[in-house]
Order: sequence, then structure tokens, then C-alpha cells
Amino acid sequence: MVITMTDSFRYCEESQYLISMVPPDRLVSLGLRLAFDRETHILDLCCGYGEMLKLWHTAFGIRGVGIDVCREFIECGRRRQPDGEAVHLICGDAQSYADDEKYDVVCCTEAFGDIRDIAGTIAFLEKYAKPNGKLLFGRLYAKTECPPKALTDFDGEIETLADINRKIRACGYNITALATDTDAQWEDYITWSAKRDLEHLRRNPNDQETRAWLDKWYDLYFRYRRPYEGWALFGLEKG
Repeated sequence: MVITMTDSFRYCEESQYLISMVPPDRLVSLGLRLAFDRETHILDLCCGYGEMLKLWHTAFGIRGVGIDVCREFIECGRRRQPDGEAVHLICGDAQSYADDEKYDVVCCTEAFGDIRDIAGTIAFLEKYAKPNGKLLFGRLYAKTECPPKALTDFDGEIETLADINRKIRACGYNITALATDTDAQWEDYITWSAKRDLEHLRRNPNDQETRAWLDKWYDLYFRYRRPYEGWALFGLEKG
């Protein structure tokens, strides 16, 4: 059976498991720009349910390995894999993951552990990549030169796209693919998170600390994050 791009879009749009602020069609377009095909082997660190790998496998036939520290995500992702799909999901700490194999593409959609800056992220991903391998990482960016203090107090330093590009170039890479967020995907992410939070509070109605944290989380999103902050996946190749 031939699976078309339209099929792959529908596959992810119907899914509740894609944890991304970038919509499925842009993820597939990003794969096209990075020339994904059946020979492409991808390592996805912090893979969540492995849905992004499965989308690219459906669209391009890639093989992939996904790592995530959340056992719930990995076990659910494994149950959802169709028979014979070439995506292997592992529960583990991405920062300490060891693998002798070198990959065509190494992906990390979020900062984790003590790896926060762009140079450190690139150096970390390079450990798993082939000599001319491509890197793909997700990062928040500021939509204005001076984001509100309440936002930077919460998220730390947030750089503009121009600043991110400059630092990537300083590491010897060029941005050859870019997929930015949409308000709709942010809304999906926030409401997905809200459902999980609500389930927790129903089980733990006296957890006032978590309730206070959630009040702050959602207020920050609607007041500051939505108008002043974005998120993007950057595809990099050596210059």
C-alpha cells in the first residue's frame, strides 16, 4: 500500500499524541527540505510518544530511534506502533544515552538537563551524528527584542530568531529548514496539558501547591507567552 502525504497528515491530525507546537503538515514539509527518505536513520532525544518519528516513517519511510524519560509516553507509543514499523522507542535519560551508531539526523525538540545554550545543544547532538549529519532542535524564541520581564523570569533568556541564527552560524552551521509554531498548535498543547493537570487535581484535590503552579502557568500563557513568544524547529547543516 502506498501512503500519501495526505494520509500522513490525516494520521497525525487524528492523533492526540503529537506533542508539538508545529503542525503535522509543517513537520512533513521540514522532512522534505531535509531530504528524508528510506535510507534516513533518525535519533530523536526527548521523543514523547514517538509520534514525530512515526509521522516521518509514514511519509518518507525513515527508520528511527526515540528516547524519553517518561515511561508512560514510551509504553503508550509502543502500543500504538503498527506491526513492522521501523521505529524503536526506549525509556531512558536522553542526556546520558549511549549509542555506538551514528545517525543521519539527530533531533531534540526541547532543552533538558544542563544543556540550555545553542552551542551546548549543537555539541551534544553532534556526538550522535555522522560527520555530515543533520541536526534538528526545537527552541523558544522572542517575537520582540525586549520581552516582558515576567516572561524572562519564568523562561530565562529568550532570544530572537536573528540572535539564534547568529549563534548557529558561529557554530559552523546553516539553517536549511525551519518550522515555526502556530496559535492552533499552542492551543492544542495548552489544552492537552490542562486535561492532564485536571486529572491530577481530581485525584489530589488538596494539592494546593500544584493548583497555584497551574494558575501561574496558564496566566503566563494567555498574558505573555501567546503574544511575545514563539517556538520553532531548526534544521541545521554544516556550512
